[in-house]
Amino acid sequence: MGKNFSMNNRGQRKKSDFYETPYSITQQFLDSTFTLWDNEFSILEPACGNGAIVSVLQKNNFKVVQYDINIGKDFLKETTQYHYIITNPPFSLAFEFIQKAKEIAIDRFAFLLPLSYLHGKKRYDYIYNDTIFPLSRVYVYTRYPLLGESLREDGKYKTGMMVYAWFIWDKTHKGSPTIHWIDNNDYVLNGKDT
Repeated sequence: MGKNFSMNNRGQRKKSDFYETPYSITQQFLDSTFTLWDNEFSILEPACGNGAIVSVLQKNNFKVVQYDINIGKDFLKETTQYHYIITNPPFSLAFEFIQKAKEIAIDRFAFLLPLSYLHGKKRYDYIYNDTIFPLSRVYVYTRYPLLGESLREDGKYKTGMMVYAWFIWDKTHKGSPTIHWIDNNDYVLNGKDT
């Protein structure tokens, strides 16, 4: 059976766009990009929720500054600069989060977003056409991870209906962004895993 991408989620968005990131989503991303992140510098996680991304960053020996609007700090009011930012932002505020990250990130930042975030005239004009802090890489998952369910310690998850990718912006990047793939098939739950 095919997937229905139309209106299944209409009116079913979670409060504050809170969709936790399965641990393996972050770990596979770090494994694919480990040379980009120097653990001498702190990483800001400004939409930390319950700490799913933070826990993986800390297991990989990164120093993390973490907060969330639900625990009293609004990233869109941030003035402190950080070398790196890694987060799964609330998708309804992704544009604003990207603009703020471009103001405060010293080197680069990575956001987990729907792959469809690549299109749109406003995004093209204000985000992707930026040569000062350009999009450098996109890491696309080969299977559709389902975000928002209870996290499993083994990092496995069901498949959903949305394609996700990590988008990396890097001040030192020149030229067009490159596309990479992350094969997450081993983390997709099948009948014997449940």
